[in-house]
Amino acid sequence: MVAVGALAAFTGCTISVTPPSNENDNVPPFGNSTDPTNKGAAYVGADACRQCHAEVADQHRVHGHAHKLTQVQGEPPSFPEEGMLAGVPTPPEGFDWSDIAYVIGGYTKKARFIDNNGYILVTGVAGVPTQWNLAHPANGTTPGFVAYEPDAEAEKPYAYSCFYCHTTGARPQDEDFPEYQENRPGFIGTWLEPGVQCEECHGPGGNHFTTVAGEVVIDTSAIYTSATGEDTCGKCHTRGDNPGVIIAKGGYIQHHEQYPELLASGGHASFGCATCHDPHVSVTYDRSNAIRNACTDCHADQNMGKHEGKVFTRGDYTEVLSCESCHMPFVGKSASSATAEVVGEFGRMGDTRTHIFRIDSTSVTYTDMFTEDLAQVRTDAEGRAAVTLDFVCLRCHNGIGAFDIEPRFLTDIAANMHFISEP
Repeated sequence: MVAVGALAAFTGCTISVTPPSNENDNVPPFGNSTDPTNKGAAYVGADACRQCHAEVADQHRVHGHAHKLTQVQGEPPSFPEEGMLAGVPTPPEGFDWSDIAYVIGGYTKKARFIDNNGYILVTGVAGVPTQWNLAHPANGTTPGFVAYEPDAEAEKPYAYSCFYCHTTGARPQDEDFPEYQENRPGFIGTWLEPGVQCEECHGPGGNHFTTVAGEVVIDTSAIYTSATGEDTCGKCHTRGDNPGVIIAKGGYIQHHEQYPELLASGGHASFGCATCHDPHVSVTYDRSNAIRNACTDCHADQNMGKHEGKVFTRGDYTEVLSCESCHMPFVGKSASSATAEVVGEFGRMGDTRTHIFRIDSTSVTYTDMFTEDLAQVRTDAEGRAAVTLDFVCLRCHNGIGAFDIEPRFLTDIAANMHFISEP
């Protein structure tokens, strides 16, 4: 049943619900999974969605999607208090908040800054570090500025190819639509709302509810859901044009490659994103509610070897070991990676967990995971990828956090891990 009581209170109207035209019992709660335009609907804005879907809106408020792009009005961006790691205390050196129009991110991992002309601040032009890295306790990163595009020689526009995944209702600039958002020359194209709001994934809502003779009519077939996530999650969580290629750089998977990773994960490749995730809930700040199906829901008979019940500790950082500790290690890099002081000489660790899941128990060296130029993840004849043991084991077993294991012993240990149990 569609939640309509809040809208009734808001409008003072009575409600009539029009169900999906397909009466099959397998039809999802919303009946449209084929038309992202929702019958050519107009955008209504997240505030309108919130009138009926207050609980979902409150969950989304804490999600990183909602804060991919934040307008700045002379002071630091404001984020929900639940965002424990969030916050950008100051713009780059030499700039005041009055010089900044928007902040990209700042809620998880990093922030970048857009000036009043709509250009992203780059180190090569500004002459100072222009990316703010948030704390990332798992890999030892502390907050601070780092260089962003230090070799850039020209201003960097905030173009459609960038803001397409940071906004709602993005529209590219072309011959027939030569618009600049807010008339700022660096904003090449336009958007309707900053951040990834409701209608970016569910399509425009103008036909989802209408008023006929004083009665609000809810049409559940005029709001979009993607059965697999390919047309919603996948369009932004794939960096290149080919989801069969996992793009990498410098020996780490590039951020926003979760969909190609999933497709290369072997037995999990047929999963939709929402199989495991509630897409409205933050994995970072509300993990217990964000995961719909944990690993053990399907792999109930699988053990954790000698990791069962263990807690990894390194300084102030603690991690209760789980399936994800080994099968979703930090192979991606969005903002930062661990230094040798954190993971030792051979360990490797970025700041974004992978969705590849499969482990290559025959290799300890990350170069075996990537092509020779380190620009892509290698896949086998079936299109499957696997993570090497320097990401899996040596980020902990390096003598700094957990006890040291020499790389030459790791392949035998890893191959038999699920057959090893406490005596």
